[in-house]
Amino acid sequence: MRIAFFTETYYPTPDGVSHYLHEVKRGLEARGHEVFVFTLTGQLERNVVRPLSVPMFWYRQYRWPVNFFPFILYKKMKDVNPDVIHIHDPFYMGTLGYRLARELRRPIVATFHTDFSKMMDAVSLPMKETLFRISWRYNMYLYRRCDAVLAPSPKAAELLRSNGAGNVRVLPLFTDLSRFTWCRRESVRPFLAYIGRLTVDKGVWRAVEIARELGRSVGGTRLMIAGTGPEEERLKESVPEYKEAEIEFLGYVSEEEKQRILRESYFFVYPSTSDTFGISVLEAMATGLPAVVTPGFPLLDFTGSGDCTILHTEPPETAGRIRALLENPSSYMQLSEGARQFVESNFSSEAHIESLLSIYSSIRQKTK
Repeated sequence: MRIAFFTETYYPTPDGVSHYLHEVKRGLEARGHEVFVFTLTGQLERNVVRPLSVPMFWYRQYRWPVNFFPFILYKKMKDVNPDVIHIHDPFYMGTLGYRLARELRRPIVATFHTDFSKMMDAVSLPMKETLFRISWRYNMYLYRRCDAVLAPSPKAAELLRSNGAGNVRVLPLFTDLSRFTWCRRESVRPFLAYIGRLTVDKGVWRAVEIARELGRSVGGTRLMIAGTGPEEERLKESVPEYKEAEIEFLGYVSEEEKQRILRESYFFVYPSTSDTFGISVLEAMATGLPAVVTPGFPLLDFTGSGDCTILHTEPPETAGRIRALLENPSSYMQLSEGARQFVESNFSSEAHIESLLSIYSSIRQKTK
């Protein structure tokens, strides 16, 4: 089968979607399928096509196309002649994928990776409310015209259906359990980690407040923050005010550095309000880290999540829950073992790819 992915972002761009696509491409190719990636960012590798682009001024790891009428690029897309078209964003590349599917009369799948409606506070633009409203409407307009829309969690599927999308199927994401291995922590220390974009909606400010409250109650703590984003400078300016916590800003980190951070940490703090799944949380849990997440976080929809998560309400209460685990290593160990078991039981890469292939085959049969 020849499969074409259309995405704004690809590996090693620092976000969950780019890494996910890289893993899925490898998995599909290992099963004998051809996968082509049309993207605006990422490394050039076999069957990856990236047109000329320039960095976004507010989010420099992402890019704008230079040519909004890409006749040569579109010809390359047609020459690929894919059996299935899979769009992973609803904007520039996603629109090109949709147009190609309609012209070639190919089945089209979309994956709902990002809830753009929750990201408005992360950018500073004139008339941003209007811009986000129009973007969300276009997002749903495109999804309603796809043969299948994949949601990474039941919560995301419910949001899609409530906005008129049909043919919605839940397909959870996964993490590589061979890279993110369980680490036994003999003692429990107040070391926290946050890995993700530094934006308001991802909860990085809440993570800092939790570290501050915990430091007050236990006599100091450490928070490692890995990632980049529009809140980075404001956070760094505020750090001198947080005497109770040692806060390290590590910027964008490699996969090897990410694994080191998780091995050295004891709790993963990610109180996001905008995720449709939470791949960074899954990676942390795979190493045995109990995760601090908000009520309603998408991973809580899956069986066993209550055995490995700490619900964040207000910083003092959340810090109190962490402190109780610091004082009770056996309870911490139960959460740590439960975190790994939760990932192993619910999120297999093999099952994900097999389900994806089954969806491709079924919509190809329906659209013949």
